[in-house]
Amino acid sequence: MIRANRWRPVRVWLAIGAAGLVLSVIGFVTDPHQAYASWLAAFAAGVSIALGALILVAVTHLTGARWFDPLRRIALDIAGTLPLFALLFLLLLPGVGRLYPWAHAPNAVNAAYLNPAFFVIRAVVYFAIWIAVGLTLRRWALARSTGAELPPSQRERALAAVALPALGLTLTFAAFDWLMSLTPAWSSTIFGVYWFAGGFLAALALVALAGALGPMPLDEDRGYALGALLLTFVVFWAYIAYCQYLIIWIGDVPAEVAWYVPRVRGSWGALALVLLFGQFLLPLLALLPHAAKVSSRMLAPVAAWLLVMHYLDCYWLVLPALHPDAVHAHWLDLGALAAVAGTAGAWATWLHAT
Repeated sequence: MIRANRWRPVRVWLAIGAAGLVLSVIGFVTDPHQAYASWLAAFAAGVSIALGALILVAVTHLTGARWFDPLRRIALDIAGTLPLFALLFLLLLPGVGRLYPWAHAPNAVNAAYLNPAFFVIRAVVYFAIWIAVGLTLRRWALARSTGAELPPSQRERALAAVALPALGLTLTFAAFDWLMSLTPAWSSTIFGVYWFAGGFLAALALVALAGALGPMPLDEDRGYALGALLLTFVVFWAYIAYCQYLIIWIGDVPAEVAWYVPRVRGSWGALALVLLFGQFLLPLLALLPHAAKVSSRMLAPVAAWLLVMHYLDCYWLVLPALHPDAVHAHWLDLGALAAVAGTAGAWATWLHAT
């Protein structure tokens, strides 16, 4: 009975993921433009969380954050879903021609960079680096596990130091390739940082939620450390979002402003306000009190809320390229979200149980 209960969460997540995959496959056939856009939004949200967890592990290795030792396994299991996201990315490839205008412009100025073949090659490089770093850190951590939470070894710290610049660069270029190039005439050098800030914040939220709901709830010290980091990156995400908007608004270059025009008008503008309040002001107010950071009961709902906001943030980045006039909520959005969240949840839960 104990063994059966151990695998029950995996089966639940698998059922959710399977249902979402079925809906998405139906969408790829019946409404491919919407299906691939919905898939990209859910994929971008999920893979950014896995990358955020990997960067979180690397940073805590280098800073010697001992409070994070009992939570490191959770973060490594989240980062361990990166091989799955490489597989989920394959489902996106048939939709490259439908999602990205540059796929049909071989004579464009940036065709040497933005072309389907090089797009795939770069993605292979990104995932190879991410998966190699994530699996190596996880394997080394499990190899030295003795039941007690031990600090990272010297070789783990060395790998983290070498990997962090590579992770930062590849994450930035992945943001350029997968999200920014949906509007190839538009560019922002801070866009990769924006995507990182949201993904890292969501990764912190997922670690906090898993820790708060785990068999051993967070103690005050770890809860406070996680809560303080959440508060810090809530402000950091808002700061990066504001800086990008302010610089483009001041510059007033038509090619740059054009990206924001559909995203700040009508129902997309309403969603932008939801993100302003939901991913910045409300979490800021909720996390400011000391009691909110040391109580698992108070930290868990804030963390869950931030995960929802991160998906909406990625949705706001992707879907206006398909529906610039207004938000068009579609059942394929739910299908893609269920597929990505369900399969990733099953993968991470399986890793944690083994």
